[in-house]
Amino acid sequence: MTPTKLQDRFGRVINYLRISVTDRCNLRCQYCMPLEGLTFHPKSEILTFEEIVETVQVANELGIDRARLTGGEPLVRKGLPELVRMLKRETDLKELSMTTNGLLLARQAEALAEAGLDRVNVSVDSLDPKRFREITRFGDLERVWEGIERAAEAGLTPIKINTLILRGFNDDELDRWVELTLEHELVVRFLELMPIGEGVRLKHLGGFCNLTERKEELIERYGLVPDRPERGNGPARYWRVPGAKGLIGFITPISDKYCDSCNRMRLTANGELRPCLAYDVHVKAGEAIKRGDRRAVKRAFLQAAEIKPEGHHWEVGQTTRTVMSSLGG
Repeated sequence: MTPTKLQDRFGRVINYLRISVTDRCNLRCQYCMPLEGLTFHPKSEILTFEEIVETVQVANELGIDRARLTGGEPLVRKGLPELVRMLKRETDLKELSMTTNGLLLARQAEALAEAGLDRVNVSVDSLDPKRFREITRFGDLERVWEGIERAAEAGLTPIKINTLILRGFNDDELDRWVELTLEHELVVRFLELMPIGEGVRLKHLGGFCNLTERKEELIERYGLVPDRPERGNGPARYWRVPGAKGLIGFITPISDKYCDSCNRMRLTANGELRPCLAYDVHVKAGEAIKRGDRRAVKRAFLQAAEIKPEGHHWEVGQTTRTVMSSLGG
């Protein structure tokens, strides 16, 4: 059976689902989660593995064939390799990846690969251990790099590194990251700060860094040429130093917005379908998912596509109050 295409009002085809398996995390990154006072969803509301699989099966019927596991931190969810195995065996996903902070990756990389996970993205916001600990509050950079190495050995490649660039905090590390790609098969992606939740209040640590401008500087300095990774569904635009083993990516939601090509939807850990990070518009599908009402879940996907906004207005001061960890990244 040929799947139906899931389209929004603006003709964008949605074929990519980000699946949050938990709203909990073992870090408290300053742009993502407050140190204290955050209320988590009760366990009874969190989707089970079976419920996630059935939801993805419905999504497959609508043409969604790529998914990414997110959190919070997905690896704090007990038994995650089993969910990977179920999704690979019981759905029609063409690609399944995961975004992680890497702290628990070393011990689970092999099991995730054996279960069928295709690749991982790892958030690493600084190459300096002190800075890394400052922005993550509890992070251990050495432990994260061990996880990256184990993931590479297990074949979870190409490994993508996500690094949030803040003016006055870590924007002096751009050259170090670029040079890292010369001898290593890594895809290093620079991200602009989005005004979501804790990110709105981050001025004490560092400010917004215009990566479109910084990209032009790096192109001139290194002779970067356009390129693309072997696989990927995200908004990054990729470049390579001629002869380098790795790639550099730029994700620029503020300075060079890409809403017109957005192909994604988010399923939160408690079953909300969120079509856009910039607005608190969503469809509560959790009850339908938990009672196994596939028709109602399908209607929820269609409704979420219908209310998907044309784009954000962060560039003129719009903010999003909900913390990033509860949105599914």
